Amino acid sequence: MRLLVLAALVLAMMLVATLCVAVVGVESRGGLLASQALIQIMTFALPVALFVYIYYRGEVRDYCRLGVEGRHWVLAATGVVIMLLLVPLTDWLTEWNEGWQLGSVGDMLRRMQTASEEMVQSLTSGTGVGDLVANLLVVALVPAVCEELLFRVGVQNQLVAWFRNPHAAVWTAAAIFSLGHAELFAFAPRLLLGAALGYLYYYGGSLIVNAMAHFVNNACVVVLYWLSARGEVDIDPAEPLHLGILLVVVCTVAAVLLFVAMFGKRDGNHEQSKN
Repeated sequence: MRLLVLAALVLAMMLVATLCVAVVGVESRGGLLASQALIQIMTFALPVALFVYIYYRGEVRDYCRLGVEGRHWVLAATGVVIMLLLVPLTDWLTEWNEGWQLGSVGDMLRRMQTASEEMVQSLTSGTGVGDLVANLLVVALVPAVCEELLFRVGVQNQLVAWFRNPHAAVWTAAAIFSLGHAELFAFAPRLLLGAALGYLYYYGGSLIVNAMAHFVNNACVVVLYWLSARGEVDIDPAEPLHLGILLVVVCTVAAVLLFVAMFGKRDGNHEQSKN
């Protein structure tokens, strides 16, 4: 029932945000950045804030996992390293996923994804230092925080309480996270990203752990687009890097071992039993 309430809040806020952008209009790159930030905050963060206010008003810190003790920052730094180690596997999954053949429906979905990628390129097309700072804020930080609030604090917490199985909850939330981006030909890498962030949140015990990892993941892409726009790197950020399978295996194994070493013995249940 609570998941339905959360979904209704998301749809309602999405409609309001879309109407606000339509009324105000977007006529410049700055306006596009502002509209994207507004949509992210209203669609992802605000519904969760309302949801938590309705159901968990007296236990916000525990429910959302807002701890910022020293150990959480250590785990956050570890989560960033894990996320970077998963880049080769994510890149391999991207290359594999882009090869899916789904007929005429797939062609339509591919065109939609191309349009979305072109919008990202437009958002990150600036070459000045101010452009980089704005992109890091709007394209990297805001989505990282807002999406983690919705998909981990909102969706995953409720699924943990519903399934009573953290692994089922993490992967289901990751699938919803990936499908929510409406880019089927990037479903697999986003599923991996969502699952990694879900496990960092569940076993890390603090929102700062997965939000930091998500931000750094986004920031790397933003910086790569910026460097590409300036002509300082000869890499197309929208294309796979075609890394070797040996690097994929070594980095993935290293990421798993690091996670087990730092997070494996931690109690992820925390206050979830009360959700």
